[in-house]
Amino acid sequence: MRSKILMLSIFLLTIALLSFKNKNEIGNCFISFTTATNLTAATPDRLPETSEKFRTVKTEDGEVEVTRIDGYRILYNNAKQVPFVNLKVELSDSNSYESDKKKLLDNLKYLNAHSTGMETKDVITLDFNGYKIFGLSRGTIEVGSTLGTFIMFPGNGVTVYFYFNNLKPEFRNFESVDDYKKQRDQFLQEYTKHLTDCSNK
Repeated sequence: MRSKILMLSIFLLTIALLSFKNKNEIGNCFISFTTATNLTAATPDRLPETSEKFRTVKTEDGEVEVTRIDGYRILYNNAKQVPFVNLKVELSDSNSYESDKKKLLDNLKYLNAHSTGMETKDVITLDFNGYKIFGLSRGTIEVGSTLGTFIMFPGNGVTVYFYFNNLKPEFRNFESVDDYKKQRDQFLQEYTKHLTDCSNK
């Protein structure tokens, strides 16, 4: 009888630990993508523990707070050693994830409405490998320091941000806005494929 109770206790403890692990942390899969076509991933930088546990974003209702209890940044450099993609992975407080998602989507709508030369009037929705990605993108490479800003909500409090940098002509890895969009979509396709194949999310 004691052995059965012990086994049951170990089983329940294991389930509890696995449940805890799957929540409230950023899995290695989100920061281990290193096979982007024609781009080299830099070493991930982790958000300092002393950082504020929230940040503010602009919406039509004013500035609002989004929780951020952990985070990483990874730069993906082109052949000229200039970052084309700035990828950030952040973790919301578990009680604030749903409201954070709404605020971040409201922020995208605000940015798109108050920026010039955008690709569309509404927020863009893309689908890759079962992941829905929201964002905004410029309709020209002649203006702006950022060509595209996209976010993805894979769950468990995690938000992934994709910033596609505009570059000076001598540092560019794209020749036109269509070329940029092709490379943008290729990166999103490859990153989400990496997530589907990775078991430590």
